[in-house]
Amino acid sequence: MLVSPLRLWFALFVLYLALDARPARADVSLGGHFAVNLDHGNVHLGADALIPIKQITPRVQLALWPNFAHVFIHDGRDVELLGFDVPFAFNALSDVVIPFVAPGLGLSIGDETTVKVNAIGGVFFHVGRVRPFTAIAVRFVRNTYTDLLAGLLIDL
Repeated sequence: MLVSPLRLWFALFVLYLALDARPARADVSLGGHFAVNLDHGNVHLGADALIPIKQITPRVQLALWPNFAHVFIHDGRDVELLGFDVPFAFNALSDVVIPFVAPGLGLSIGDETTVKVNAIGGVFFHVGRVRPFTAIAVRFVRNTYTDLLAGLLIDL
């Protein structure tokens, strides 16, 4: 079986990141978030960790963002979301206001377990050890769901 060009480019990108010698800052952050689904009005509460992995350039950082959320469904069974997102943070304009994009994968666990694809964009506000954030998350799982998130991370 031949390797698709997209998988080849992804593998080369991962290899580049692995061989690059610039480590990221070691500030692991833990916290939580509140979100409201813009399609159905359901709310969810979640827990987050942000783990810096690689300083790609002096102004772009790659991190890992494992997260868990409990979605309160007002007319059905509640759902758990497990996510593993990969944020690219761009602190080109400021060290305080840091926009990011975060593609990722996860699981939606309800009546059945389904794989989901996440596309997240937002802003971290880095003030000392505290990092509030806001984001829009589009989740592709059977249907498309859009969530508005607000959260707080604390650097350990």
